[in-house]
Amino acid sequence: MSNEFNTDKFDADLASGIAAFDAKNFAMAYQLLGPIASQGHAEALWRVGMMQMNGLGMVENKELGLQNFRKSAQLGHAYAHHMIGVAYMTGEGVEKDINQSIEWFEKAAEFDIPGPMFTLGMLYEDGREVEQDLEKSKYWYEKASKLDN
Repeated sequence: MSNEFNTDKFDADLASGIAAFDAKNFAMAYQLLGPIASQGHAEALWRVGMMQMNGLGMVENKELGLQNFRKSAQLGHAYAHHMIGVAYMTGEGVEKDINQSIEWFEKAAEFDIPGPMFTLGMLYEDGREVEQDLEKSKYWYEKASKLDN
């Protein structure tokens, strides 16, 4: 009986934590999602990482946010892969490394989300961070636009 209750409470806390996050009630979201993240839940880790990385409802801690993104990515969370790519691209919470950034964006693109694909297209089109490659740019833009309907 207590095991069923714990599962129900876990699900309720997760749903409430996600709702609080989406409503931008970050203090409540952290209170609910923090314990779930510490148990290794990918979605909770990603959302807690977002709050830490951006100082939402707490003091900003980019390094800790990145750690939670990494844990979430290991559990297969698509947007965690994308956010690690952003961190390497901007140097937030980690030393800037465009090659690592591209690797993480490519991993995120495997989940068929358009954001990292558009970013890769932009990087290859721009040619400032990496050598300009209009073929790669076109490939990523087209792949992203097929998903962004």
